[in-house]
Amino acid sequence: MTLSRADFERRTGISQYHIYSNFPEGGWVEAKRLAGLERHPHSKAPLPDDKLMFEFHKVATELGRIPTWAQFSSRSSVSGDTVRRRFGGIQGVLKRYGIWLTAHDPDSPLLKDIAARSRHEIPAPPSSVLETRPPVAASRWQRTDGPTFGQPISFRGLRHAPVNEQGVVFLFGVVSYELGFIVEAVQASYPDCEAKRCVDQRRQRWQRVRIEFEFRSSNFRDHAHDPIGCDLIVCWEHDWPECPLEVVELCSAIDHLGGEACSH
Repeated sequence: MTLSRADFERRTGISQYHIYSNFPEGGWVEAKRLAGLERHPHSKAPLPDDKLMFEFHKVATELGRIPTWAQFSSRSSVSGDTVRRRFGGIQGVLKRYGIWLTAHDPDSPLLKDIAARSRHEIPAPPSSVLETRPPVAASRWQRTDGPTFGQPISFRGLRHAPVNEQGVVFLFGVVSYELGFIVEAVQASYPDCEAKRCVDQRRQRWQRVRIEFEFRSSNFRDHAHDPIGCDLIVCWEHDWPECPLEVVELCSAIDHLGGEACSH
C-alpha cells in the first residue's frame, strides 16, 4: 500500500511537525515502515555516499530546486536524517552535492540554487595569501563588549541562531502557526505564553497549552519552575533527556521547515 504524507495529513489531521517529532530518526519514511504502509528493502551495510547523492539529486530534479528535509523524506526511500548526518547538516550536503553535480551534470541549473543557498558562507582566504602575509599581532583584535551572534542559519527573517531566550521567543513567533499553535498572550510571569494547539486539523479542533520559553530545556530545571504550571517547553536546544514535559526543540523544527540543522 502506498500513501503519501500529504494524504496522511489530510485524512488524519496530523501535521508533518508531529510526524517528525515522534519519528526523529527516520521521519515519514520510518513512520510508514513501522505502520506497514510501505516497505523498503533494508541493507545492513550503510548506503555509499554516491547512492545518497543520487537520491538527493533525484528529488531535487523532480522539484526543480533544493528540497527541504520533509520534501526529501516524503519522496525518497532514504531518510533525510541519514543524508543530513552523513554529510553534516544542510551546508555539508550542499557542498557535497555541488561537487557531485559538477562531476555528473555540470550544466544543471541546480548549481545556481546551491550557490544561492550557500551565499552567506565566508570562504577561507587563498593559501597563497596566508603564506605571503606576515602574521597579524594578536593585539590588533580584541573582543569588544558588543553583541555576539549565533551560527548563521538565514532562516526567513533571522540571520543567526538564537543565543538566548529572547531569540527563542522571536523564532517561535515566526513558525508557531506552522507548528500548530495560535498564540493568545505572552507575559512576563510564569509560564511565558498562553496558546492554543491544533489537535485535529481536519475538524479544526484546538486545545489550550501553557508554554515556557527557554534557550535550553535544562534551563527550566535550573530556574526551579514547577512543571505542574506548564504543559510545554519551547527551546532552541533540548539537552535534558529526563525532562518531565513535552519539548519543542526549534533547532530541529526549523530544519524540517527548510532551515539548516543545528550543530551541537
